[in-house]
Amino acid sequence: MKLAVIIPCYNHERYIAQGLESVLGQTRPPDRILVIDDGSKDNSVEIIRTFASRGVELITQENAGAHNTINRAVALAAEDCDVISILNSDDHYFPRRFEKCLAELEKHPDKSVVCSEICLVDDDDNPVDPQASRPKWFQAIWSIGDDPDVDFCEWMATANFPATTSNVIARREFLLAHPFRPYRFNHDYYFLANAVLKDQFLLVREPLVSYRIHASNTINTSPAPLIREMLRMHVDLYHDLARPLRNDPGLRSRFYRYTRAAWNNVSSFHAGLFQSLLAEAAARLSHEDIEALVAGVDGPLYPELDSYPNKALVNHHDGQRPLSVDSGLGEKFESQRADLTVLKERAKAEKELSKFRRDLLASKWLTLGRALGVCPAVSADCGKTPQEKLENLRAALGKSFWAKLGPDIR
Repeated sequence: MKLAVIIPCYNHERYIAQGLESVLGQTRPPDRILVIDDGSKDNSVEIIRTFASRGVELITQENAGAHNTINRAVALAAEDCDVISILNSDDHYFPRRFEKCLAELEKHPDKSVVCSEICLVDDDDNPVDPQASRPKWFQAIWSIGDDPDVDFCEWMATANFPATTSNVIARREFLLAHPFRPYRFNHDYYFLANAVLKDQFLLVREPLVSYRIHASNTINTSPAPLIREMLRMHVDLYHDLARPLRNDPGLRSRFYRYTRAAWNNVSSFHAGLFQSLLAEAAARLSHEDIEALVAGVDGPLYPELDSYPNKALVNHHDGQRPLSVDSGLGEKFESQRADLTVLKERAKAEKELSKFRRDLLASKWLTLGRALGVCPAVSADCGKTPQEKLENLRAALGKSFWAKLGPDIR
């Protein structure tokens, strides 16, 4: 995989050299380093130019904002690199960040985005006092991930725990398909919410990036602008996921968990106000439109219609404690029951596979064929699951003329 690092820079002459050194000092060096200066008024450009001999590319532009700058850098890096890492110009990496994060992407080719834990530092690169308000908030939200019953969707709905675009390493296809939005605060949150909802998210549970906390962080503001932007972000999220949700039961399941957990969000998302906005949007529909919309929830696309929602919560009430209206226990019970069914099917397949392997080893006919060189050895490990291995083993045996001549052991 070819790796590019993109750095949007704006008025960070104090920090940009440290950020670039952290990129150049990686145990797994990047293949390309691209900095776009977004109209800095300080000495940032001159500092960046001193790194040209070490392979750092620089583009300057009039101020266009963080999201436009990142999207432009992504498009340029995607021309020749498979994976793109984003670094804000006031943050810096730990030396083994690329080594460890790329290993996760290589191990999971079906995933597209990887993040890590973060280390909070101040203007002078010292660890931030753990008793200060921001570190205490981060400690609280990262503790959520220690609960084995909480998945990424529920965790992300509760808080933007990766915290920053500096914590994003992603495959170019996902970045190009999910450009950063024109938000002031939340372009990273929207991108990461899409990653977890579409089951494309990976996490390395150790700090691999230093996130700087200082007075000029954009997150330091009065509540109203941030709350409004969080509302806008979630309206956008609902809007953009509406069509995919119709055709993807897995996405719907993750979406349900996300929306339930969002009621307990601690990243300034006000779920009550959001419901009011949904009511405003519904008021713009006629009653006929609403009837047609609900009638469209039909057919094989919606297996949820085949059973009453949360019936397990009531059916398994012990008659002693009050029934909770906020626990999601019914959904969790159904999920665990589904997991148990999968485990039982896997155990059954493993038992059948083991017996079939013993039969193959005990077959004198197949042993003779292998000795004569007319019956090639058949791999017993072709496939991911025991069922796949069993089916592939039987299929391979069915192609052998020698096996067809002998006694049927399939």
